[in-house]
Amino acid sequence: MNLENLVLIIGGTLTALLAGLFFDYQVAVVPALRNLGAKQHLLAMQSINVTIVNPIFLLAFLGPGILLPLAAYLHRDGAPFSVLVAAAILHLVGVNGVTIAGNVPLNEALEKVTVAQLTDEQAEQVRRDFQGPGARWMRLHLVRTVAATLATALVFVACLSV
Repeated sequence: MNLENLVLIIGGTLTALLAGLFFDYQVAVVPALRNLGAKQHLLAMQSINVTIVNPIFLLAFLGPGILLPLAAYLHRDGAPFSVLVAAAILHLVGVNGVTIAGNVPLNEALEKVTVAQLTDEQAEQVRRDFQGPGARWMRLHLVRTVAATLATALVFVACLSV
């Protein structure tokens, strides 16, 4: 196996892992959290936001932003070049950009909430504002989920054209 294809496979695998994480979160984790009381939901999200910042997640989150552009460059004279450029842009803008500029600041704001000091009504309002249907965090999460999924699909297309 040559370097060009190895970079493509690793970048694509990391992209797919992240798309899967975001998809699972969209369709399973958030709905499960909504079954909890508001305070428990908020405490669980605070714990998730701390726990997810780990080397394995960071590899899957940041790796495609390096490897997909590199794969495009290494395939610059081949059929998959434009598809890989599109996958790289989707990942860098739609995943990394949306997460860093949108979701992370909202997560940081949630981290500052002292859940134990909230009344039940206040906790419910914070929950609705953070992860209720149509909340900004949820809209941003949907954007990054779709972007990661489309980037993964484009990597598959690129692999088929190598």
